[in-house]
Amino acid sequence: MKKILFVVSILFLMHTIASAQNNKNRRDSTVVVIFNENKTASEKKKSRKSGEDNVIKIAPLGFISGSFPVYFERRINDFFTVQVGVGLTSKNYLRSAIQKEGNINNINYPWGDNSSKTDASERLFSFDYRKPAIGYMFSIQPRLYFESEAPDGSFLSASYDYYSYKYSIPRLEVNANGDPKNSGATKKSEYENISDLMVHWGYQSVYDKLTLEYTTGIGLRTAKGSKYIGNFDYSTNKITDEGFATYSQTGFNFSIGLKVGYHF
Repeated sequence: MKKILFVVSILFLMHTIASAQNNKNRRDSTVVVIFNENKTASEKKKSRKSGEDNVIKIAPLGFISGSFPVYFERRINDFFTVQVGVGLTSKNYLRSAIQKEGNINNINYPWGDNSSKTDASERLFSFDYRKPAIGYMFSIQPRLYFESEAPDGSFLSASYDYYSYKYSIPRLEVNANGDPKNSGATKKSEYENISDLMVHWGYQSVYDKLTLEYTTGIGLRTAKGSKYIGNFDYSTNKITDEGFATYSQTGFNFSIGLKVGYHF
């Protein structure tokens, strides 16, 4: 009952203020008042953004793909901007969740096609023993805004994004049970480099000082990497052919993005 009375009181107060304001406007019908009342929403947006051509942004959900970027978007004219980004990389949770080593068709082992030898080290995209290290990323993205009010509204863009992921893993050793296990000295030369060529559709809302952007994109992804490997010889119970295998993968990519920014 108290909540209902409170809501009714607020509505009555708002009605009283609105009525008083309307009466005041009728008494004070100057040219300035009429001009402001007749402004379109688009005109109000433009006057609010006047002289503010830059946006700095972060991607709060970037950690899912192991990236921590900072983006800078610069307005070139009414319908065109350019966005660049730099940042750090770590574990790519998304890729490790959806990818398996069996999906990589092009892995080049030092022993070639010798079927008597198999890799005894931890599989690609697994993190029982493998540890992520700090890598880097960069991005460039020109944008075309449809409503000629850049950087506000709907846009179409193309981007090139590069991600360098780095990992370390213990070398293979034979444990007390005679089985191979990643428990030796750390090997620090594992990596995966990803290049994305993407086309995005998105929308950016510009508020008083903050911006909110969401995008969807499709494109082509190329991944190249190096994985620590070792063959376990069951006849001698020893690790042989220890080294690194290279791999590559190319395919279609789909992305969803969310960015929060500050414009000035």
